[in-house]
Amino acid sequence: MLDTVSTSIPTRSPTLTPNLAPTPTQTDRFGNPVDPIVRYARGTILKGTEQEVRRMIRARHMVGDRVRRLGKDSVYDLSGMNRGSGIEAGDVSHLTSHVPFFERFEGHTEPLAMRHMGANPDKHAALILNRVSASSFITLTTVLSPGDQVYALAPAGGVTHPSAGRPISMAGAVMTEFYSLEALAAAWQANGAPRLLIITPITASKKHLPFDQFQGALRLPRAEHTLVYVDDAHMASRIAYFQEPRTFEVGDVDIAVCSADKHVAGPRAGVFVGRKDLVEQIGARAYELGLEAQAGQYVGVANALRNFDPAAVREAGMLAESLVGMLETEYGKGRAYIGGPGVSIAGDDVVTIALERRGNVQKPALVAVEAAGVVAMQMLKQDGVLTIGAVSMPGSSPAVRLMMYPDGKRLGLEQIAAALDHGIDKLAQVIDDRPAARALLLGE
Repeated sequence: MLDTVSTSIPTRSPTLTPNLAPTPTQTDRFGNPVDPIVRYARGTILKGTEQEVRRMIRARHMVGDRVRRLGKDSVYDLSGMNRGSGIEAGDVSHLTSHVPFFERFEGHTEPLAMRHMGANPDKHAALILNRVSASSFITLTTVLSPGDQVYALAPAGGVTHPSAGRPISMAGAVMTEFYSLEALAAAWQANGAPRLLIITPITASKKHLPFDQFQGALRLPRAEHTLVYVDDAHMASRIAYFQEPRTFEVGDVDIAVCSADKHVAGPRAGVFVGRKDLVEQIGARAYELGLEAQAGQYVGVANALRNFDPAAVREAGMLAESLVGMLETEYGKGRAYIGGPGVSIAGDDVVTIALERRGNVQKPALVAVEAAGVVAMQMLKQDGVLTIGAVSMPGSSPAVRLMMYPDGKRLGLEQIAAALDHGIDKLAQVIDDRPAARALLLGE
């Protein structure tokens, strides 16, 4: 991957599609054009957001059907997420209306959020939003104006999440993405400080930004107007597995968000923390647009943050370290990589593995997001193994991701490896058969 990619959006874009400067990264390994927002190739089956939503809903229905037939324990959750309510039995009687809710819960989650992210209550405030993506949307569309310069720092091999790219496009800003501190610092020195620096310490593909680069980016000299936004969605695995400081303990951060369900046993919600003036300004728009967490989410997030256990995540990471060696032996050196407390295989590598298994070196009919989806759906269908590739939201990375939290230990490494192999076998069978792949992905 190049050290930088520029996204230039001179005016507001109703299609949310920025104009990228021509670079070799605009096609994947097989020559398919890369969508400039989601940063992977679209196929003939998963053509866009609508089809990815249908695949996601189909996977949810498959889980529901399996549980009805075989019981809850027949599904092994390797998604790295909980997405339960987080509500405890004692909470229920206080959720009958907003009156007992205000007395029991109002104002109690925000201090836990600041503590969780290492913030200073004298300088910072918190807000619980309904998703991490909601935080990026409302932050970026509030603080950015047409023509603003945005620098984005992501780990090598990863990209800034589309949930940031879309609102930057909507705001009419200009984003340049960097994959090393050296490249970022060179542009900073040559062009001056940007309006916004967005840092992604761990990407959706589970690529990890070295901590010294994270710290170094926060030390770059800022102009008066410069803000730093940290998309620390995976903060729980960053602090538990990589044993790094919490977001606001790393350096001078203006605004940040982490997830309440990624390696945290809470509901899907965004834990949004920042400078008091910015939280007030951005929060007002969040309430205006209905992005704040509702009562059940708010209470569930409090319980999840209060009960967060880094030890469970570290244990999952140790399991992943054992699994990655097994998968490298099976699929080739460097193809499986540690993604925090889990193991990932990039989408293009999944395609290559299937082509090798089939003995077909021609260009496949499926693109990476479809191939990874086939593997995920087959693992769910055949072995009851639920991965994020099956139930991910549109725009998520087209990688096969096997997160050991929460059920890796319960399933066991041999069974995980076997389920993955079943998925890759299926992909090898359908990689040139679009109707068969469509049936598995979309049920058509």
